[in-house]
Amino acid sequence: MLPKNTFGHLIRTYRRLRGWSQADLAQRWGYSREYVSQIERGQRKLDSLQQVLRLADLLDIPQDQLDAIGRGIPRRSLPIQRPEQADSAILQMLLAPSRDMVQLSYLLWIADQAPSLEDKLHDLVSQLDQALISYHGDLLQPAQQLLAYAHQMLGRMAVDRLDLAAAAGHFSEAIALGEELRDPDLLTIGMVYQGSLLRKRGRFETAIRCFEAARQHLIGASPATQGMYYVHLSTVYADSGQETPFLRCIEQALDLVSSQQDSLAGLANDFSLDDVLWAKAGGFAELWKPAEAVKVFEETDRLRPFRPLRELGAYTINKGKAYLRLGDLEEGLHLVLKGLELATEYRSARQIGWVERIYTQLRALPIGKDKRLETLKDALSEARRKLE
Repeated sequence: MLPKNTFGHLIRTYRRLRGWSQADLAQRWGYSREYVSQIERGQRKLDSLQQVLRLADLLDIPQDQLDAIGRGIPRRSLPIQRPEQADSAILQMLLAPSRDMVQLSYLLWIADQAPSLEDKLHDLVSQLDQALISYHGDLLQPAQQLLAYAHQMLGRMAVDRLDLAAAAGHFSEAIALGEELRDPDLLTIGMVYQGSLLRKRGRFETAIRCFEAARQHLIGASPATQGMYYVHLSTVYADSGQETPFLRCIEQALDLVSSQQDSLAGLANDFSLDDVLWAKAGGFAELWKPAEAVKVFEETDRLRPFRPLRELGAYTINKGKAYLRLGDLEEGLHLVLKGLELATEYRSARQIGWVERIYTQLRALPIGKDKRLETLKDALSEARRKLE
């Protein structure tokens, strides 16, 4: 007969075989040490099969070992033996997409392979809101966590449309749910995105204060969340012309990303080595150090030669901006026009706005009289027309 906490014992055994501490496993997995401890002690169950398989990959647990302890893998339905368990069963059915699937939906949206995903996330939020009003039970907190992550993803999609009011509302909801759950990851990520919204509106001092308020939650957050915090804060400093704190934050992000493997949470929140280097290059370009920016872009080109569609558009525009500030008008215009074409294809008002700002800045410089800029002006007019 299998012991009650077979899965937790299996995780502990294979972790020790690799010579890892709970903190080591937590860092590689992208969760907190306390969460790993709770799994090993049988106090928490994993939310999804994806989490089980990810742990098995990290620890090299053979498939036959997982098959032998099938009861340790979370089930998708709950036996109802008492009336009060009905609420938990109803919430279990609504939780089928899980947090992992919500985060995956954002990655698919970035690739523009499923534009309808935003509508599906809105439907999920509506269903969860109604369920949380009507039902309670053991799965109340997991449902709230899923709702918070859905709001985060919807907020980021709203930012791409430049619907900043809607984005702020989604991020506020995520923060409120994080406070309810006392979840440091949800609180930090929500406050980071709010601070980034303030940066986009040019309110740099208020943005920095928002990041300072989020710092109290960092100690309990996952490494991926800590890393994205420093990446976004570095961008605030770069946009406000503060080179020293920019460099300090980007180096902290590089230190964090160098010691962890890619995870779904990290990828969904733009925290990988490529993302950190991209932020570094963009910061150098914004600080009018284009030679340093181009050098870093050459590194990211080697690191990741292929990108999802929406990401490719943003990356190409940012890279073109660095070349333009370097004085290479031919290469810079080629890249910016290519990025603008992509942004127009998937109707990103935010990225088209980037190109408009680049054009306005160029017109104010001596290079602004170059007739080749007329091509960019005409392309922007066409992009705005298609966006209407």
